[in-house]
Amino acid sequence: MDDKKEYLTEENYERGKRKILTIAFVILAFGLLFGGSLIATGIIKSSQVENKPLTEKAKEKIQSEIESLNDELATLKGKESQEFHSNGFSEEYYRLDNEIKTKESKLKELEEVIQKDKSGDYLREASMSKAQYIPLYIFGTFIILASFMISGPFYLLAKRREITAFATQQVMPVTKEGIEKMTPTMGNAAGSIAQKITKGIKDGMEDKDSNE
Repeated sequence: MDDKKEYLTEENYERGKRKILTIAFVILAFGLLFGGSLIATGIIKSSQVENKPLTEKAKEKIQSEIESLNDELATLKGKESQEFHSNGFSEEYYRLDNEIKTKESKLKELEEVIQKDKSGDYLREASMSKAQYIPLYIFGTFIILASFMISGPFYLLAKRREITAFATQQVMPVTKEGIEKMTPTMGNAAGSIAQKITKGIKDGMEDKDSNE
């Protein structure tokens, strides 16, 4: 009984082919998934950056809030001054002071929004915010291309038999036609050569007989 293990079998070939194809598809799937997720993240983050000027309605609303805050601040500062003259740095004075600071901070934010809209600074800030997501596009594209470059040779290795068969089928009709056309010519040439050889031998024998 021959216990020698055979490697060159169709079953081993198919098993090895499936493994190589699996490796190729896993690499490609990982690259597409990971690289695609980076690109998608960049697109989503960029789309969330506000880069549009204020509408007239939004401007009117902000302007109204600014005027209201200015009126409230004037009232609060008057109360704060009165409280200081009456009770000094009392608890009510600090409460009013904190409220004034909060409203002043809000007023400053609204005024900055209006100023940025007038000067166009919002466009520059939006461009800078979007620029920080460019590496996501670069790395995502690189990973996808790398996955194709790595998985491609594995796939071609697994499909080498099919590719070789296809290439052979492409040239086989031409080769067959060439052989068919060349066969009669080669046959005639061989016959002619054989006749010349036979004639040469015959002539040689005749010359030998005549000399004797």
